[in-house]
Amino acid sequence: MSSERTLAGLAAALLLLPAVAQGQSVRERVTQTVEPPAGAAAASEGTPDLARVGELIFAGTNAFRKQEDRPELRRNDRLTETAKDFALFMARTDKYGHTADGKEPWERAAAHGYDYCIILENIAYQFSSAGFGSEQLATGFVQGWKDSPGHRKNMLDPDVSELGVGVAHGTKSGRYYAVQVFGRPKSDEIAFKVTNETEATVKYSIDGKEYSIQPRYTITHTQCRPPELRFEQPKGDEPAAQEGVLRPKAGAHYVIRTGEDGRFTVATR
Repeated sequence: MSSERTLAGLAAALLLLPAVAQGQSVRERVTQTVEPPAGAAAASEGTPDLARVGELIFAGTNAFRKQEDRPELRRNDRLTETAKDFALFMARTDKYGHTADGKEPWERAAAHGYDYCIILENIAYQFSSAGFGSEQLATGFVQGWKDSPGHRKNMLDPDVSELGVGVAHGTKSGRYYAVQVFGRPKSDEIAFKVTNETEATVKYSIDGKEYSIQPRYTITHTQCRPPELRFEQPKGDEPAAQEGVLRPKAGAHYVIRTGEDGRFTVATR
C-alpha cells in the first residue's frame, strides 16, 4: 500500500424548516470513532495553512457556482463559526458524521445565533501520510464534493445565499476535516397572502401541496424557497390564463374573485 494513499470521507445533508431529506438522509445517527495505529499522523512536511484552505474552499465554491450560473454566496460570520466549531469537534474526537456531536446541523447554526430558513451542510475528511499543501488540500475537498451528487446539489442550491467554511486537523489520526454550512436567513423568507372574496371555498396548491380557503378568509403563507402557486377553477375547469402558475414574491397579496362567467379570477392587491 503506497504511503501516498489518500483516504477521504464525504457526507451531505439538506435541511430546511420543515426538515426535508434530499438524497442522503439528514436523520443519519451513525458516527465513527477512529483509533489510528502509531505513526499514522501526517508528516510535518507539507503542512497546510488551514485559514488559507478555508479561503480557497470558499472561493472554489463560488467559482463553481458562477460556472453553473448560480448566484454568488456571501460570507456569514455565524455560519463560519458553526463550521469551524464542528470541524474542530471532529478533529478533536475523530468522530465523523452530521450528528457526531449529538446535534443536527441546523441546531448548531441556531446555537451560534443564525436565524435560519434553510441550512445545508457538507462535511469531508482527507488523510495522507505525506501531508498536504494548502491548495492541494482545498482542491481535494472541493473536487470531492463536486463529484458527489448530494454534495454537488448543496453547493449549487439556487436558494441559499450565505456560506461558512471550517477546516481542522486531527493530531491523533492525522485527518483533515472540512465543513461547509450553507444558509438562507429567516429575513429572506417569502411571505405572501391569499384572500378569498368569493362565496365558495377555493382550492389551490403551493409546490404541489393542496390547500383550501373559505369565503372571506385570508391566509398568509411563509416559504423558504420561491414557491409555485396554482388556483383550481370550479368544476375542475382549466386555470384561467391570468392565473396559470404564479411565483409569489415577498409581500405579494392575491385576491380571488368571481368573474361574470362564474370562473375565478386572481388579482394582486
